[in-house]
Amino acid sequence: MATTLRKVNGELWLDLSGEKTFHAMKGSLVRQLNSLDDYLLGTLVNIDIGSKHLTNKQLREIEDILLDHGLHLKEIMNSLTDRRDTANFNKPVLEDMPEYDETLLLCRHLRSGQKVCSNGNLVILGDINPGAEVVARGNILVMGSLRGIAHAGAGGDINAVVAAYRLNPTQIRIANHITRPPDGEVVTSSNPEVARIRDGKVIIEKLKI
Repeated sequence: MATTLRKVNGELWLDLSGEKTFHAMKGSLVRQLNSLDDYLLGTLVNIDIGSKHLTNKQLREIEDILLDHGLHLKEIMNSLTDRRDTANFNKPVLEDMPEYDETLLLCRHLRSGQKVCSNGNLVILGDINPGAEVVARGNILVMGSLRGIAHAGAGGDINAVVAAYRLNPTQIRIANHITRPPDGEVVTSSNPEVARIRDGKVIIEKLKI
């Protein structure tokens, strides 16, 4: 089935919802991208995958294909993403975020085996790779991908949050509440997200600033 590609407000929108398999999805994506003009280099891309899901590995494959063509993934959309985003669209999820006097800023990626701690907030301009760990008495903000372990509110503050541009952690802990993704976790959105405690559980919401 042919892929639908269009440009809206300076961004590319691709409809891959009609493809039945991930292999077919990749093939259609490559064919469409090969037909693009060079002046579109650096353009953000939104992809509709319909009712299907992508694993973390499949999402990285899509991102790599786009990067090979000089493009950047903005969002993966499916029916579950649309319902979740609509339900949380008007929630000011950061309005009650606690404040701390101390903030540690780290401008680098964290590799496996590395650990960083902060007595207040922790802001990382980089990625937290699997096997790396960050711990903060306050909030944790990752301006990159969080794929390791993050523990916010380490002093017992249940109002602390963990936010990241790409939230795919091996474990998130807020105060004494712990959550981890199940094996084979799927990714339905590439929007920035925030993890926080609601009703005694760690939940993940779309980040709205």
